[in-house]
Amino acid sequence: MAYTAFISYNTSPAEQVFVYRLQTIAGASDITVLLPQRNGQRITNETKLRIDKADCVIAFLTSKLSNEVREELAYTEGRNALVIPIYKKGLRPSSLPKNLKWISYDPRNETPGMVEQTVLNLLREKKKEKENRNAILLVGLGLGLLALMTSDK
Repeated sequence: MAYTAFISYNTSPAEQVFVYRLQTIAGASDITVLLPQRNGQRITNETKLRIDKADCVIAFLTSKLSNEVREELAYTEGRNALVIPIYKKGLRPSSLPKNLKWISYDPRNETPGMVEQTVLNLLREKKKEKENRNAILLVGLGLGLLALMTSDK
């Protein structure tokens, strides 16, 4: 079963390159990455649908938060989804919850590839957890159907 992540990001060229590279390498692991559809105004209905489809939301917070990212995060918070913020070391926003799986990025000591690998490993772990939950549900359903079929009632 596929795993889907939505990525909220600012419009800096460095973040865009990072996001598109992550989208490409995640696809090789059967992880679908959805990106926002932006029209320069408020959050679009298409972006809301993409967030709704996602198993988790990755938020790139490596530069000043744009209004679009703020709106996407506010919408995500309203649906109680898993959020994985990635922030530039020293710039961790204090306005976001502390109980998230924070991933720091230090451009002086880490390459974008290192951070991409960290994010990809986390996505693979979450995908495996989803697959395990679904397998348990299927086994339980199968056992329930078997019990119904073999009952004398």
